[in-house]
Amino acid sequence: MAWLQKLTSIVAISMALGAGPAAAQQTLPALIEGVWLTTAQTELTIVACPIGYCGHITKIVIPEAIKEKYGDQLESVDSASFTDANNKDPALQGRPIQGLQILALRQTGNPMFYEGEIYNPEDGNIYSGSVEVLSADLIRLKGCVLYVLCQEQDWSRVPLEVVTE
Repeated sequence: MAWLQKLTSIVAISMALGAGPAAAQQTLPALIEGVWLTTAQTELTIVACPIGYCGHITKIVIPEAIKEKYGDQLESVDSASFTDANNKDPALQGRPIQGLQILALRQTGNPMFYEGEIYNPEDGNIYSGSVEVLSADLIRLKGCVLYVLCQEQDWSRVPLEVVTE
């Protein structure tokens, strides 16, 4: 609950300086915004966008199974050269995975819950899904087929690097 105390402090300071609650809310990022570490150790950045919130792959990590299968061949491959080869649309199969938008989310009436679409580059399918903010450093992604067959993953926030001089 430390994040809630920080939020309350920021709003209080903002109001004391005459900014008011509306201005304080506009300057604070939503808890969902930031860089998140997936279960596969890939990094995904979620930012505000015209539809609500969008998530883009910002760091690709090659899964262990692929490393074991291809071994030394992978050392010469630049992760920036990976493409969306599994996309169902042949015209999109050449686009790079690095920077690819895989989340399109809208905030619901609950500021801790978002709904939308999830693109899975591993199988080239788009799923209906949701993201729930469990804490300031943990979100739960849920993707479903026909709202019945669902899978969940918990992603943790990548800590900001501390710059020392």
